Amino acid sequence: MEKDKRKYRFCFIDYMWYVAEEWSEREHNNLNGRMLLFFCWLFPILLPLGIPLLFHLFSWMIAFAVVMILCFLPGLFCQLRYTAGRHKVLREHYGKMKHPGRKLAKIVLIAGALTVANVVLMFHLGFIHWA
Repeated sequence: MEKDKRKYRFCFIDYMWYVAEEWSEREHNNLNGRMLLFFCWLFPILLPLGIPLLFHLFSWMIAFAVVMILCFLPGLFCQLRYTAGRHKVLREHYGKMKHPGRKLAKIVLIAGALTVANVVLMFHLGFIHWA
């Protein structure tokens, strides 16, 4: 098998995507790499940080429009980054991975902890407050 001439750099996002793809392939469920990246973008980053900041800085119509546009970023990112060639290279790089379910559980728990920490931070800074 010929090696691809391009050099790829691997990052944590590639790891997260590959773990979710392997889990989806093994368990035949709908949590694929694109969905995991979307959830990890939506819950730890966009909801606790982006929405309060945008609604604090802009009117609600502009903030809502910006949030809707930001929701499409992970899907566009996956569409552009994870081509068939990149998928093949990731499979070769992470091919001997054992227990993708455990690794997926760790990723989800870390994302949940980041979500809680960001919400607490937004409360502490005053961007979110009880009505």
